[in-house]
Amino acid sequence: MPAAPSPTIQSISLAVPKPKAHQLSIRSFSSPTQCSHCTSLMVGLIRQGYACDVCSFACHITCKDSAPQVCPIPPEQAKRPLGVDVQRGIGTAYKGYVKVPKPTGVKKGWQRVYAVVCDCKLFLYDVPEGKSTQPGVVASQVMDLRDEEFCVSSVLASDVIHATRKDVPCIFRVTASLLGSPSKTCSLLILTENENEKRKWVGILEGLQSILHKNKLRNQVIHIPQEAYDSTLPFIKTTLAATIIDRDRIAIGSDEGLSVIEVTRDVIVRAADCKKVYQIELVPKEKIIILICGRNHHVHLYPWSSLDGSESSFDVKLPETKGCQFITTGVLKKSSLPSLFVAVKRQILCYEICRTKPFHKKFNEIQAPGYVQWMAVFKDRLCVGYPSGFSLLNIQGDGQSISLINPTDSSLAFLSQQSFDTLCAVELSNEEYLLCFSLLGVYVDAQGRRSRMQELMWPATPVACSCNPSYLTVYSEYGVDVFDVNTMEWVQTIGLRKIRPLNVNGTLNLLSCEPPRLIYFKNKFSGGTTLSVPETSDTSKKQMLRTRSKRRFVFKVPEEERLQQRREMLRDPELRSRMISNPTNFNHVAHMGPGDGMQVLMDLPLTQDEKVCPSTSNISRQAPHRNKSYISWPSSSGSDQGAAMPLRSMSDPDQEFDKEPDSDSTKHSTPSNSSNPSSPPSPNSPHRNQLTLDGLDQSTCDA
Repeated sequence: MPAAPSPTIQSISLAVPKPKAHQLSIRSFSSPTQCSHCTSLMVGLIRQGYACDVCSFACHITCKDSAPQVCPIPPEQAKRPLGVDVQRGIGTAYKGYVKVPKPTGVKKGWQRVYAVVCDCKLFLYDVPEGKSTQPGVVASQVMDLRDEEFCVSSVLASDVIHATRKDVPCIFRVTASLLGSPSKTCSLLILTENENEKRKWVGILEGLQSILHKNKLRNQVIHIPQEAYDSTLPFIKTTLAATIIDRDRIAIGSDEGLSVIEVTRDVIVRAADCKKVYQIELVPKEKIIILICGRNHHVHLYPWSSLDGSESSFDVKLPETKGCQFITTGVLKKSSLPSLFVAVKRQILCYEICRTKPFHKKFNEIQAPGYVQWMAVFKDRLCVGYPSGFSLLNIQGDGQSISLINPTDSSLAFLSQQSFDTLCAVELSNEEYLLCFSLLGVYVDAQGRRSRMQELMWPATPVACSCNPSYLTVYSEYGVDVFDVNTMEWVQTIGLRKIRPLNVNGTLNLLSCEPPRLIYFKNKFSGGTTLSVPETSDTSKKQMLRTRSKRRFVFKVPEEERLQQRREMLRDPELRSRMISNPTNFNHVAHMGPGDGMQVLMDLPLTQDEKVCPSTSNISRQAPHRNKSYISWPSSSGSDQGAAMPLRSMSDPDQEFDKEPDSDSTKHSTPSNSSNPSSPPSPNSPHRNQLTLDGLDQSTCDA
């Protein structure tokens, strides 16, 4: 018979509580919360992660299975210090309250924010004024430490002239990239409680940046923001829609109608006179342009030739599309012609588009489950987004429509409990869809059931969204965030405040600053059309100048202004030297002073074209060869030729400047370059005048 247990041991075993598992449920947090397992922020607007109903344990959905399951949290786990996984860059390095300048600048004072250095990023959250000291979950700014331009530095009193003297030692500056072309950065001033606190922030940011570089945790650049055209073009500030036609042309829809910018030639074309263009869709296969325009938001069809400035041969208005809010195009398998889908509230009108009269043919009319907010063609179905839902609608009547939010999936029931605006949807390669709503994104399969437990979280409230098969671009008040739709990784942040997309794929955007700017997002991994971005200047003095065609304009510096600029350059030796290009092809025979050894100069071997021209070995005896060169502005249509204008040869004395002798001409003389890379021309060569054009400003050649 076994011995009975000791009463002392039995009482101890009864006193020790058996470990219990966490009672976890999805929770929406109202302030920035850290994961109890990985210490990273639980970024998002709602449903950021799991929280235990019994203790204070909270974690990401992805951390649930690897986190300790014992409830309550062991004391050593609850007091876990902040730290970063240096191999992956995950974790929180530092956090605290700081101050940043008010939106109107340091002169108006500072505002309190909650700052967190987490996952290779610096997060800032506004703290409302008043009794509540808790920041909200909407990030007011995010800066990536992996940015190539990211740096941290102290400031001088001259850098913050409106700050008080005692605050200057407590201020530091954080800088990150803004534009790729022209290269620009943005800076943020941060004020800490004291100088010692400032040293902590600067040391942690610099140390973490050094670790990231050492472990090659570099920023993945998807979009390279570039200024697409000169911001002084008048109608850019009223732009409502835009799209890329080809490498050299942009179609712009504004309050003034549809215009085309030939970015490399500085030509502006008035393509259509309709007012207020809200959306542009191009159908190059059938040579048709489709617009939503006018006070009543009608759909209009225009010929492709209008993009070249030709008078429109037709303007087809679809009367039944009044009040249209969205259009999309696509090609269906059972049709050789492109299809146009027009959303008018809940009604969707379906047309075939062709290049011959009547240019369109209506083939179907369907009802969406709700007010249409977004549309796209996925294979042979039309994906439609409406409040709290997406559906794949059958267009051709050969199958059933499918709701991508399956009512039998209880994990998606929260979508029907409140209204979520739809932003866009992405069709992935394996019969999976990413559905993007105003507060989060969810992944579902072809039957509308959840395919991933993890949801895509927005760091700030989205105002717009654009997508392609690989990346999702989300726009918010502080800038742009880019996500990999397959891995769900947050790969890039662009700090362009108040920027909005002008088309569905987000290639062209309007930056609401002063002056407003047209921004092109060059996608490093996209196979689409790449725009030839010209050089731009904030001090440009270009103006819209008329040509012989009433629909074509030249955007250039007026002749009077150009001559004035040239006079100023000739007065300044340093500026004047920039007008003369450096030599690119020459033989150095001997060094000589003024007038010495002129007889030893020799030409390089002549090309076949140049052998027919007379030459001489003695430059000092050569009479000046003077004639005028003429260049006319090239036109895309043979009937619309710009007026020719004479261009002065650089070898021809400029009568305008005879009264301004160049006292420094010897010091700044530069050998002439050849337009033929094989050899420079002799002084008598007919190519000499062509050479002189290379040194002129491009605007000189515009007519």
